[in-house]
Amino acid sequence: MKKLFLVVLILLMIVILSVGCSKEKSQEDKKTEVENTSEIEKPYTFKGETHISVDDRSLVLEDVPKNMAEETVLKNFLYNITSEFSKMLDNRGDEDIQNSEILLENEEKSFKDGIYIQSYIIHEISTLKEKEYNEEKLDNGKLNPLYYYDWKECVKKYNLTEYEIVNVNFTQTHSKKSNELGPQWGDGKYYRNFIVGKTADDNVYKIFDFGMMWSRQ
Repeated sequence: MKKLFLVVLILLMIVILSVGCSKEKSQEDKKTEVENTSEIEKPYTFKGETHISVDDRSLVLEDVPKNMAEETVLKNFLYNITSEFSKMLDNRGDEDIQNSEILLENEEKSFKDGIYIQSYIIHEISTLKEKEYNEEKLDNGKLNPLYYYDWKECVKKYNLTEYEIVNVNFTQTHSKKSNELGPQWGDGKYYRNFIVGKTADDNVYKIFDFGMMWSRQ
């Protein structure tokens, strides 16, 4: 009888200890899950400056990026003002690196010759919804200025795993020498779309396509 009692007591203790360990493990798992979720869902915060001046050039932000895709586009404006052409190249995802290098080499040469954008004012930067850039015409029948003609081809061409189309409303002014040469897009207020994305080989947002500039003036 005593042996039976001892056996039952031992089994009861084993059950109690097992339940206790299980609860403790469950609580640890939940803690880890919360920590991981917190890290993944950590909200984006823009940490850059809203007014940058370099010599006679400047970048002013009246609106700031709300996500990394928008910040990637903003960097293109920033590096143009700071004349950091190598960073501008790194910010692009175009597979035709050689062509991009030539274009940026020409921009750098023009900059040294006094031909450059003197200032940008970013009035608004926003990530478009598919309905905004995928429909050629608005509900009233007029052409949609946000329509991005070949965005699907771009996504397919570069095998983008994630992508956003970012629109920027900005004002630009040229240097004196640049204006004297009559630039295609002179001083004024413009809009432009950018395709920003990631690939399976690169989890960092980069610019894969520059849409046409347009003005609503």
